[in-house]
Amino acid sequence: MMHSRHTKILSKIFLTTALLAVTVAVRADEALQTFLEQTLTTARDKNDLPAVAALIQIDGKTAAIAADGFRAHSHMEPVTIDDRWHIGSNTKALTATMIARLVEQGIMRFEDTLADSFPAFAKNMDPAYRNITITQLLSHTAGLPPLTDDNELPQFEDLIESVPSIRAQRIAVARSYLAMPPTSATGSFKYSNLGYIIAGAIAEARTGKTWEDLIKEQIFTPLGIKNAGFAAPGSSGKLDQPRGHKKTWWGKLVPLDPADIQSDNPQALGPAGTINISLKDWILFAEDQLNGVHGRGKLLKSETYRKLHSPVNGHYALGWGALYDPELLLLTHTGSNGYWLTDARIMPKHNIIFLIAMNSAGDTAEKSMKDIRKLLMERLKPFE
Repeated sequence: MMHSRHTKILSKIFLTTALLAVTVAVRADEALQTFLEQTLTTARDKNDLPAVAALIQIDGKTAAIAADGFRAHSHMEPVTIDDRWHIGSNTKALTATMIARLVEQGIMRFEDTLADSFPAFAKNMDPAYRNITITQLLSHTAGLPPLTDDNELPQFEDLIESVPSIRAQRIAVARSYLAMPPTSATGSFKYSNLGYIIAGAIAEARTGKTWEDLIKEQIFTPLGIKNAGFAAPGSSGKLDQPRGHKKTWWGKLVPLDPADIQSDNPQALGPAGTINISLKDWILFAEDQLNGVHGRGKLLKSETYRKLHSPVNGHYALGWGALYDPELLLLTHTGSNGYWLTDARIMPKHNIIFLIAMNSAGDTAEKSMKDIRKLLMERLKPFE
């Protein structure tokens, strides 16, 4: 009887402690939620942004999520936490991960060279490119032109204009640019969208599938990502999703209809940056990257995540900026197609992730992003 009574007392103590812990956690989440909402509202009002959204995950749970503003400037349709955002170059981490899955499946190798990958025109390549590897394409160390400036786009668009299919366009890009001399020293870091387009073209050649279908098959489906797509989100003539915004020369923000050819970069650029996705679905990918650091990712083996997250030159790994000191402290990337701006931060040591998205870009949006990011880092204190 004594043993049974003591058991009941202990159970009550444990229950009380558990309830107290839950109450404290709820209060902490409520405080963080309020902080996030106020931070986004302040940033948007201060800088006249159309909209901004963010999600904070701590220990595998959404600690706060908020969206503030409107889907289009001068319209009253509010953004929601379920809306999609064009994530620009944050696409690169998904492309690198998709290729890593093909490597694990024996379809590709990180050590494959461009000559191996494109035997049909290997002889026409500049000799400096023939031994460039998949790893170098994904780490921006291949010596390729950046294709990050508007001045570079006309040549790119002229090249693909008369090519009918998207796969053929990406092959045409590889064939043409690899015949030219490198624009930087191979092996040195020089950010290049072309590297990712060419890596995507190799994946397409090896599988017979488009990069878009490979992303769906290798990333979206296994992670349960459903609220995502490619190019500018939403339907033409409707405000069913946020619109990207172009700034006129006199400073006015103009929302772009997703059917407008100017609303995104050419589709051929896809592997470097055309995914749109909701924050709730994007976090599924980011969480898997964090879990991969701890040996429990769904998509890849632990050693393959380490390959993705290990810097090749400076602080750039494969699709991620990475900071070690000496363990992996931070995975990060920003993305923009000129009309949207996004930022991802993964902090494995403290199991913290935050994602930020805006449907405008340019200097004002970038300053706002830095301000929000600084406030979140100060509030979360992940490196203390």
